[in-house]
Amino acid sequence: MKRRRWSGRDLSSSRRWVLSSLWCLGVTWLGAAVAAEPAPVSTAPAVVQPLDDMVVVATADERTLFDTPYTSYFLSTEDTRLRLQPGMLPDALRAVPGVLLQKTGHGMTSPHLRGMTGQRVVLVADGVRLNNAILRDGPNQYWNTVDGMFYSSLEVLMGPGSVLYGSDAIGGVVYARSTPLTRGAPDRDFQWNGGEAYVRWASAEDSFSEHIEGEAAFRDKLSLRLGLTRQDFGDLTSGGHTDNPHTGYEDWGANLRGQWWLDANHSLVFGYDHFDQDGVERVHMTRSAVPFHGTTPGTDDRRTYDHDRRTAFARYEFRNGDSWLEEMDLQLSYQNMLENYCADRTTAKNRREYRTTRDDTFGMNLRLQSPSPCGTWIYGLDWWHDEVDSWGHNVKASTGAVTTLDQGQVGDNSTYDLAGVYVQNDLPLGERWELLTGVRYSWARMHAGDVLFVGPPNRVDSLVGEWDALTASARLSYDLLGNDLVKPFVGVSQGFRAPNLSDSTRDDEFGGGSEAPTADLDEERSTTYEAGIKARSSRGMLVVSAYRTDIHDLIERLQYKNGAKVPSKRNIDEAHINGVEASGSYRAVSFLELFGSVAWQEGSQDTYYGQDVAFPGDNRTMPRMMPLSGQAGVRWQPERARYWAEFSVDAAAEQDKIANIETTDNRFPPGGTPGWAVYNLRGGWDVTDALTLTLALENITDKDYRIHGSGVNEPGRNVVIAARATF
Repeated sequence: MKRRRWSGRDLSSSRRWVLSSLWCLGVTWLGAAVAAEPAPVSTAPAVVQPLDDMVVVATADERTLFDTPYTSYFLSTEDTRLRLQPGMLPDALRAVPGVLLQKTGHGMTSPHLRGMTGQRVVLVADGVRLNNAILRDGPNQYWNTVDGMFYSSLEVLMGPGSVLYGSDAIGGVVYARSTPLTRGAPDRDFQWNGGEAYVRWASAEDSFSEHIEGEAAFRDKLSLRLGLTRQDFGDLTSGGHTDNPHTGYEDWGANLRGQWWLDANHSLVFGYDHFDQDGVERVHMTRSAVPFHGTTPGTDDRRTYDHDRRTAFARYEFRNGDSWLEEMDLQLSYQNMLENYCADRTTAKNRREYRTTRDDTFGMNLRLQSPSPCGTWIYGLDWWHDEVDSWGHNVKASTGAVTTLDQGQVGDNSTYDLAGVYVQNDLPLGERWELLTGVRYSWARMHAGDVLFVGPPNRVDSLVGEWDALTASARLSYDLLGNDLVKPFVGVSQGFRAPNLSDSTRDDEFGGGSEAPTADLDEERSTTYEAGIKARSSRGMLVVSAYRTDIHDLIERLQYKNGAKVPSKRNIDEAHINGVEASGSYRAVSFLELFGSVAWQEGSQDTYYGQDVAFPGDNRTMPRMMPLSGQAGVRWQPERARYWAEFSVDAAAEQDKIANIETTDNRFPPGGTPGWAVYNLRGGWDVTDALTLTLALENITDKDYRIHGSGVNEPGRNVVIAARATF
C-alpha cells in the first residue's frame, strides 16, 4: 500500500476549479430563485419540534416522538440550516437538552450525550457507522468529517442504544439522514426533480460556506442526487474582540445518492460520500493558545490534522409486505478514514512528529420486521471489519535526521471485528400500555499485528483480544388519559463497549511517556434507569426525563503500575451519572410562542485505594460533566406571514466540580469553568416560494466564554447570514 505523506492545507488546482464552479452555479440559481412567485404561507421552522415528528433511531421502526418510549429528538433541515445555522454537523446538537458540545479546537467539536463522548456514543450516517477501531477515548474530532450540508436531518437518542447499535452506544446515538430520493413519473424519460443552493457567512468565524445539490430521474426507475460542499473558516474571533491565531481550516465534500426501483415494494439504494478536512489545529497544546481565566498555553509550535473520509454503500429495501415479512433492509458498506497528524515540537522536544493512520472498514447489516399475534418483531445482525495501518516518523529539528517509527498512533497491520445479532419486540398491552423489549449478543475480536513494547529492550510484537456481551432493554409506556395527550414511560437499558485498538495499543503521550500496550482489558458495561413523561396539546408540548447510569469496568488511564511509572489503561471500578432533562414550548397567542429547555447532570467514579491510579485521592468527579445549562426564548410569527423573529438566551452555570485528571489539563481554568449567558436574535424571511433568507446576531453582548472542557472559546459577537434557494 502506498503511504501518503503529510499534505498540509494546499488544494489542488482541479479542486479549486470545482469549488469555484460550485460558487458560480450557486449565484446563478440564487438569481433564478428571486424571480419566482412569492410564497403564500411561511415555511419557517418551528421552535421546538412537535411530538408528532417521525423518528426511527430509537426503535428501528418509524414512529412519532410522542410514541417513542425513549428521550429522543428530531432536527429537520429547517432547524439546522435556517434556524440554528451551524458551521459543522455536530454544532446543530446545541438545540438538544443534555448535549454538551466540547470543542478541543475550532473544527473539532465532540458532542457529549449524557456525560459520554468519543468511543461511548455512536454516529450513524445513512446506515453506516462512523465509529471504528481507532476512535480514541475522550473528545475527538471525527464527527466533523460528516457533511452537515448534505445530511438534511438528525435524529437523537439519549441513553443506551446497544440492543440496536451494539458496542459504544452507552451515552446515546445520533442518526444523520440525507434527503430521501423522489421517484419519477413513469411516462417521462429524463425529468428534473429539483435542486437546492445554500450559502452561509459568519463574521466571528470569518467563514463562508456553500452547498449545492440537484436531483434528476429517469422515468419511475432511477433517481440520482449529487451534492457539493465547500467551507472556509478563518481564524476565530472570540468575545472581547480576541483573536485566536491558527484556528482557521477548510473542508470540502462530494455526495452521491441513487435509487433504483425494482417495483413498488423493492428498490436498491446506493451512495458515495467524500469529505476532506484540511489544516485543523489543536491550538490549546501550542504556544499560540489564548489564555482564559488562568489557563496556560502549551509548548508546541503547531499541532495540525488533515482528515479524509470516503464512504460507499449499497442497500436493498423491501417495504409493505403482506405476509410474515413486512420490511427488510440489507446493506453493504465500505468506509475509509485517513488521518494525517503533524506535531511541531521544536520548542518542547526539538523535533517534528508525523503520524498517519488509515482505517478501512467493511460493513454488513441486516434488519427485518415481522408482525405476529404477540407484537411486532424487529431483528437482524451486523458485522464490521476494520483493517488498520498506522505509521510515522520523527524529524530532528536541529539536524534533519529522520527516525522511522515501528508503529503510528495505534498498532500497525491490525484487524478488528465487531459482530452482533439482536431481536426486539413491540407488544401492546391492552389499549393504553405498550411494552418494548430487546436483547443483543455482541462479539468483538482484535488482532494488532505490529505493536511497540517500550523496553529496555524495545520490541515489536502482536496483541490479541476477544470480548463478548449480552445486553437487554425493556421500556414501558402508558397513555395516561386515553386520548394520546399524556404518556409517561419508564425503562431499563444496558450498554456495552468492547476495547478497541486505541484502548489497547495507542502510542500517545500521557504522564510524560508513551502508553504501554495492553490486551487484558475487560469490556465496559452500563445500565441506565430512566423515567419520563411526554405531554402535548393544541398550545404546546412538554418532555421531562430523569435518568441514572451505572457503568462497570470503566476503562481509564493509569500513570503507575506496581510503583513504576508506566502509563497504561486499566478497568477501574464503577462510575455513576445522574441527570434530568426537560424541554417545552407554549403558544401564548396565535403569533407568539415561548420555548425553553434545561439539563442537569452530575457524575462520579470509584477508584480503588491502594492502586496506583493516575490521580489517587478522594475526588470522585467524572471528567467533563455538563454544568446546569438551559435555554429560554420567545418567537414571533404572525399567522400566514412570510417572516419570523426569535430572541433567545443560552446559559450555563459555573462548573467547579473538576475531576482530578482535569487539574493538569490546560483546557480547564483553575477552580473550574466560569458560568455564562449569551443573548441571540434571529429572523427569517421567505422572499419567494424558492428563496429564504435568514439573519442571526449571536452573542449580542460579545461575551468571552468557553464551553466546559473546550480548548478554544466560543465566537464573540457573530453575525450569521444564510440563504437557501430551491430550483
